Parts: sequence; C-alpha cells; structure tokens
Amino acid sequence: MKKRIVLTAIVFVIMLFMMSLTTVCSAAAVEAVAHQPQKGVLEIEDKGTGDQAVIPLYGDWEFYWKQWLQPADFVQTDLQPSYMKVPSSWPDGIVNGVSMSSHGFGTYRMVLHVPASDVGKNKSLFLRAIGSAYRLWIDGIEKPGLGQVGASMEEEQPRSHINLVFFEPKQQTVEIVLQVSNYAFREGGMTREITYGDTDALIPGILKELLYDIFVIGGFLMIGIYHFIVWGMRKRDLATLLVGLIALFISMRTMFINGYLSAELLHLEDWEGLTKLEYISEVLGLITLVFLMRSLYPKEVHQGMVRIAILVSAGLFLFICVTPARIYTESMVLQSVLKGGILLYFTLYVGLKACVRKREGAMIHLVALLLILCAVINDTLYYLRIVQTIELLSYSIVPFVMAQAIIVSHRYVRLSRRNDVLVEELGETNRLLEVKVTDRTRSLHEANQRRTKMLANIAHDLGSPIVGIQTWLQLMAQGKLPMGKDNTHITEQLLEKTSYVKRLVDDLFELSKLESRETAFKYEVVNISSWFEEIHRKFEGDLADEGVILHAALTGIASGDPPVQLRIDTFRMLRVLQNLISNAVQFSKDVSHVIELRGRVEAESSGVGDVFILEIADYGKGLSEAEQALVFNRFYTNRDKNETGSGLGLAIVQEIVEQHHGKVGVSSEKGAGSVFYCILPVLS
Repeated sequence: MKKRIVLTAIVFVIMLFMMSLTTVCSAAAVEAVAHQPQKGVLEIEDKGTGDQAVIPLYGDWEFYWKQWLQPADFVQTDLQPSYMKVPSSWPDGIVNGVSMSSHGFGTYRMVLHVPASDVGKNKSLFLRAIGSAYRLWIDGIEKPGLGQVGASMEEEQPRSHINLVFFEPKQQTVEIVLQVSNYAFREGGMTREITYGDTDALIPGILKELLYDIFVIGGFLMIGIYHFIVWGMRKRDLATLLVGLIALFISMRTMFINGYLSAELLHLEDWEGLTKLEYISEVLGLITLVFLMRSLYPKEVHQGMVRIAILVSAGLFLFICVTPARIYTESMVLQSVLKGGILLYFTLYVGLKACVRKREGAMIHLVALLLILCAVINDTLYYLRIVQTIELLSYSIVPFVMAQAIIVSHRYVRLSRRNDVLVEELGETNRLLEVKVTDRTRSLHEANQRRTKMLANIAHDLGSPIVGIQTWLQLMAQGKLPMGKDNTHITEQLLEKTSYVKRLVDDLFELSKLESRETAFKYEVVNISSWFEEIHRKFEGDLADEGVILHAALTGIASGDPPVQLRIDTFRMLRVLQNLISNAVQFSKDVSHVIELRGRVEAESSGVGDVFILEIADYGKGLSEAEQALVFNRFYTNRDKNETGSGLGLAIVQEIVEQHHGKVGVSSEKGAGSVFYCILPVLS
C-alpha cells in the first residue's frame, strides 16, 4: 500500500511538472487578435480593451528566392513575389514555378496594418530560430540581425538564437523585411514563429523561457555534481556515476541549444561548434543511458544489444566530429531512427521485462517512459503542423532522468540502511567476540594451569618410585646391601615400584590417545540383558578371590519386551567397569566387602529417547562435595587411601564413556559410600 501511495505521488508531481512546462513555454503564444496574413498583409484589429496583445505572425509572407532585396527595392512595382508559409522550412523542389532547396538565400516581406493606438508605442518583434543567418529592416530602418548572410557557404557566417527587436511604429502601416540565407543547417528559412506585440507583454514570456532553461541547466548540473560526490564516497555503485553523467549531459545540451545563454554565460558564439556540442552531448547521453539500464537491470539487458549500442554511438560520435553541421544535420532522420531503436529496446522493452519481473523501481521507470511516449506523439504532430503546441521531448527527458535518480537514490538509501544494520551487527559480533576471547583466554589459562599441575603430578608420581629404586641400587652397588635369600623383600619392593611406573606410563599413554581421538573404537550392537549378565559373571569370580561380594540387579527391562540394545566397544567398556570396580574395592575394603552392580533402562530427561544407566556402588567412607568435583580430573588421588594409584583411571573412564556419546558422574555422601554411574544412549 505504501509503495502505491509513493508511486501515485510521483506520477502526480510529474504530471504537474508537464502542465507547468506547457504553461511556461506557451506563455508567449497568446491567441492572436487578428486574421492570418494573406498575401503578405496582416490586419491587426483594435479590440479597444487596452490589453497588451501578443500577435504571432503566422501565415503567408511575400518571398523572393535567390534575391537580395532591401526596403527601397520594393518601391518598384514590377516585382513578382511568391508566398511562403511562416513558420516553415524551404522545400526541395519546384514551388510556384521556382526551383528551391533547403540551402540558398531569399527575402521575406510582411506589411502590418496596426491600430492607431499602437502608433508611437513601444513595440517589439520576437524572433526565434531562423536558419542560419538574417538581416532585418522595420519601416526601412535596419535592426540587429544574426550572423552574416551570404550567397555561398564561404560568405555566410551562421548564428542562431532568440532575438528581441524594439521599435516604435511611426504610422499604422509597418513594413518588415528579412534577408535570410542558409548553407550550414539542414533546414533553411523562417522555421519558427515571429511574434509582434507590446514590449512589456513579450519580455515576461521570454524571461520565463530563459529562466526555465537556466533552471534545467543549473538543476541538472547540481544533480550531476551531487551524484558525483556520492559516487566518490562509494565507487562500487556505478549507477550513481551514470545518473550523474546523464544529468550533466542534459545540462550541457540545454545550454548548447540555447545560443543566447551560451553566448552570455560561456561566451560561445560559434554556431558550428555549438551545434557539434549539442549533437555530441545527445550521443554521450544515449550511451550513458544504455550503461545505466545495464547497471540497473543486468539480467534483463542482452549483451549483444549493448555492443550494438556502443558501435552505433561510436559511429555517430565520429561522424559528427569529422563532418560539418550541414552534412550531419541532414542525416538527422537516420540518426533519430537509430537512437529511437536503441531507446525503445533499453527503455521500453527492458523496462517492461523489469516490471514483469518486479525489479526495484521498474514501475517508476515505466511511468517516465509513458511521458516520453506522449511527448514523441506530441512532437510528431507539432512538426507536421497538425497541432499548435510546443516541443516536449527534450523536456520529457527531465522526469525520466529524475525517475532514474529516484531509483538510484532509493537503492543507495537502502544500501546505507543495510550498512547501518551491518555495522550494528558487526559491533555486536565484536562484543561477543571479545567475550569469547576473554572466555577462551581464561580457558587456556586454566588448561595451562592444569597442564602445569599435571606435569608436576607426573614428576611427583614418577619421581618417588624412581628415587626409591635409585637408592636401593646405590646401596647394592656400594656393597652395603648384599643380595641373598635374606633380602628378597628388597627385590619385591623394586619390582613393585617399577610396576607402578609402568602402570602410570601405560595409563598416561592410553589417556593421551583417547583425548587426541587416536584410539580406534570397534563398536558393536549388544543386548543389554546378555551383556549385563556377562560382565557380572566376569567380575563376580575375580572379586570373590579377593573376598569381595558383587551383587547385581537389572531393572527396567521386562522378560517379554523386545531386546534393548547398546552400540558399544565391549573391550573399552570392560576397561571402564574394571577401573570403577577397582576404585570401589580400593576405597571400601576396610569398611565393607560388598559392591553392587546396578543397571536400569529409563527415559531420557529431554524425552528424546531411552538411556541405560550402569552404576557401581560401594559402602566405603564416601567423598566430600569438594572431592566429587575433582575426582574425574587427571592425577587426582586420595593420598591416604590410594598411594599406589596413578590418578588417571577415572579420567580414562570419562574419556571412553564420552566417546560413546554418554556421560559419567558420582553421587556420594561422606561416611555413606559412593555411587559411580555411566549413562549410555539406547538404540532406538
């Protein structure tokens, strides 16, 4: 809904722009209070309202082809004039029995019969483009013309822009004589209207036209500079640069078309140069528009058409540069066809495809194209003299480029907002990263402390038996401790200490391989009931030899239920049970001679599946809460009860169970024994 409101607002603004444009440009085209000139004579009626009338001098003017005539020459009565419609260009062919062409010279004459109220008043003639040079007389007095007329290309000095000529009628009959030549442009003659009226009535309309052109020149120059600045800050956005270039070329073309502003603002009066610059700016604007459409809608534009547009534009550019205006302006129809074909593809076809595919800004683009289409129809009817309006094509490009600027600006704003979001996300990521780095640093510091402590434990656990072995060996080497049957206890102590060292090294090696995931596990699927009975039988006999009773109980599995299975490495799990049972025997032998092996199947706390809980319970002195938190750490031993332990057994248990995707734990109370348990996932 919001997009529709914005689109409606844009269309409304553009329509207001076109309506105001028509009002401004037609300000001087007030309805004539007169009849059209007939055979070179125009009667201007006096309505008596006192209004300042503006009279366009449309109609038949006397015309003398290939004759330089001045006011004095019309005293002769034997001159045989032909008549030429004004505004119109010189035709190629036979007209009224006279062979004519668009290049040549001739004389125009008009007699005005003005009201008595106009005599002695400030009046003016407003002349637009007359190709391509002329001299002007009013009532026999020469007034400022433009350029230098000539009978050949070498004699003529072309110049063309608006001209406001002031005079005061001395009588009710006003004679206007113009000598016109054209050897530089494709059209010759009085191709635009001449307007007669009060000076005070003509000047406001002229100023409005000039101010409008100045507005277009300055406005699009500012638009171009703005987009250049934006592109300078973000060079990856090529569309911004292209819109800026198009705006610059429109500003340049408007300046070069208006010869009066070019002369006043840039001091450029060379008609040939201005015409070249006008045509070149059109070509450059065309190819820039092609690149803009490719940038905005890359998936809708065919690369072959881009290459064709580049070749056509390059050809037109070179053709304009190396030939005079007389030649390249003659091919304006062909140039228009080529440019029109390119524009139709890159604007209408590509625009429709983009709209169908719902590309960003495609609807605004189509609205602007609709205005261009209406302007083309209007200009065609205008040049065919079917309607009396104004040229709109050059002005309709203004809202089109504005639409492109809106699209590019919208994309830039969207990217800017996205960048703001990314900056915020990046800031949050950096903050979280700092927290992670702090946590990781703390973890590394703790790990390093554990490593240092582990090395100290290793040094201690290895150092004590090695020192003992070294002491006995030194005594034996010094002869202070003779070997014999009476000293067999020495040999037994040496064997015990070397056995402890070997066990410590073996456990440390096994734990390191488990932690580095270098130990290969051979998993197999086992039935819980069968496996539980198997481990009970194995450890029951071994413990009985030591005077320890092993009770076993399996719950949670009914006799009629389907088999409940585990996926385990039976050898590694046997090592787990061996370590746990050995640990239970070690810490309860002075208190109790009973150990319980329990197993049960129950639902997992998260409700995802079932788990098998295997417990080893003893009735020894138990563990404090502080000891429970440390019991699975490497090299943790209770020195009072486990002088021969390596301190790695429970750490090995934890690694093996975790690699079975399970977990271990202990539940104990001081003086009431301990329960070590393993939780393993049951196969679904």
